[in-house]
Amino acid sequence: MSPLERRYRRLLRLLPATHRTARGEELLGLLLDLDDGRRHPSRHETLNIIALAIRLRLTTPVTTAALTTGLSALLVAAGTQPAGHTLDLFTGAVLTTDMPAIISSWPQIVGLGLLPLAPLIAWLCGATRTALTLQAMFLTVTVGWFVFDVLNGAGMGTNLGQQIFAYAVPASILALLAIAARERWTVPRPRLFWWALVPLGILAWKGTGEWGRHGVYVLDAVPTVIGILAAATAAVAAAFAVRRHRPAVIVGVALTGFLAGWLIPDPLLVNTAMQHFDGQPLPLAILIAVAAATMTGIGHLARRPMNS
Repeated sequence: MSPLERRYRRLLRLLPATHRTARGEELLGLLLDLDDGRRHPSRHETLNIIALAIRLRLTTPVTTAALTTGLSALLVAAGTQPAGHTLDLFTGAVLTTDMPAIISSWPQIVGLGLLPLAPLIAWLCGATRTALTLQAMFLTVTVGWFVFDVLNGAGMGTNLGQQIFAYAVPASILALLAIAARERWTVPRPRLFWWALVPLGILAWKGTGEWGRHGVYVLDAVPTVIGILAAATAAVAAAFAVRRHRPAVIVGVALTGFLAGWLIPDPLLVNTAMQHFDGQPLPLAILIAVAAATMTGIGHLARRPMNS
């Protein structure tokens, strides 16, 4: 085996196994003919193989399910955040003496709180290109607003790294929506699950600002009771998974329990409001994605005996 063939075989391992089995040798022969006489793959062909591998792996059922679940979770978490904070603003976040100023400008406040829901609603309705356009507009406006403030000196003292991290979620949503539009992805089933998460996400963001405000505190026993109930639920689910001998479901249940135990008691029961990520929607998106994946796995598990 020549050095060129050996190196091309290593590159071709990037492709999915099914594609390598079906067309690997044919593709290898073509590449060797194109780069005949060389010891190393050319940069052009190397980039073509990498691009082909990315495109093929994006179209596999497992990858598509994972990315569409992640995209849906990010859209729910990011889209419901402003709406939840707006709801919180009118239901206790502001003292009574300061409410007249809020009430006088309620149309603008409510409009700005509900507008970020538009890409999420478009995605759930199947209008992926509309969701992509709306997300691009929102990201452009928010980044442009930040740049304008910096140029005018209003952004002095802003943590640049923290601000860049704040744009990581909307930028990721934009990139995934662009891929979704190209590959014609749709919302993972059941779609009703994602629609139900819209009001629940708004209430979750409302809840992160509720505890510890204006003298509202949680008894030490509350996290303990919730922890016991969560552990009991996880134990029952794990016992069911073990009985069915499905390692993937066991892992999913374990990850869900871990993330729920890490994310839920802190933001909802202590006044930190998701400060793990500086109030960003990533923790909620992770929790939603793991819950959706676990629910899908258990759903497949429940249907399997009926189909056999």
